[in-house]
Amino acid sequence: TLMTIAVLVTRFTGFSNLLIIDSYTLSSVYGFLIGAAFSGVVGVGFYPLLGNRVWCRFGCPMAAYLGIIQRMKLKFTVNKKEHIIKSKFRITTNGGQCISCGNCSTYCEMGIDVKAYAQRQEDIVRASCVGCGICSAVCPRGVLRLENE
Repeated sequence: TLMTIAVLVTRFTGFSNLLIIDSYTLSSVYGFLIGAAFSGVVGVGFYPLLGNRVWCRFGCPMAAYLGIIQRMKLKFTVNKKEHIIKSKFRITTNGGQCISCGNCSTYCEMGIDVKAYAQRQEDIVRASCVGCGICSAVCPRGVLRLENE
């Protein structure tokens, strides 16, 4: 209430001091406190609804960048031969040996249903996949591979 009154008074009258309170100082402190509260609510409060690593999955710019890089393929031709360069890190599947144990999906820190990709024998190409390789490390059959070339 105090913040709303201070903003309205400053906006319509041009005076930034209300009694002994400077509205600009109040605004910066209020912004910091609200920002901290909302980042706490988003970062921790939505865990029961959205699973773990809410910030990493939905807000982190580095995760988005890594996901976009993972999807990129560069094509170039040298001496009439076409070359394709994929991103450095990629999770691939190597056949239909998946036993549906679910370890990959359980341990995926980005909340991806890796098991569904493995059962369909598809490489994991999702913007949310950062290519950490945990799913390939916990796979008992070696169906998933972290390629880094």
